[in-house]
Amino acid sequence: MITKTMFQTIFAYQWHTYSHLLDLAAQLDEADYKEQTGYGKGSMHDIFFHLVRALNNWRQAMETGKRLYTLNVEDYPTLEAVRAGFTKEQSAWQNLLDNLSAEDIEGEITFTRRSGEVENIPRWRILQHLVLHGMQHFAELAHLLTLKGKSPGDIDFISYN
Repeated sequence: MITKTMFQTIFAYQWHTYSHLLDLAAQLDEADYKEQTGYGKGSMHDIFFHLVRALNNWRQAMETGKRLYTLNVEDYPTLEAVRAGFTKEQSAWQNLLDNLSAEDIEGEITFTRRSGEVENIPRWRILQHLVLHGMQHFAELAHLLTLKGKSPGDIDFISYN
């Protein structure tokens, strides 16, 4: 059974994990933070920005019915700029989740992609996608941080309280 509380809890876990990973990345020098890794989305900075943009993009789709890419990496040149982006998205997502009913979560939204293609999808699938998408990139960031001597330790959901 999908519940509003479940998504609020999982998103709270995500914000906690984002913050933890950002705090560890802040301990690195700029060269290590922006080093191109050769896999995934590139540097730690690139991965963090990708996550902020995905959160923004999907939130806009849920709020407006349009899936637009409105954030540009040039506007997020530093870790602190990315952290500010996460903080903004956290607040906006908490507001969105607080205002969704159980019926809203189960219901479909219709949105238009940049290509003009119209798609219908249940909101819960978008929410679940964001959780799993975040986990993929948390694993990448944890690996990269560990290689730089900054292991995040146990970031499993079950360990979050």
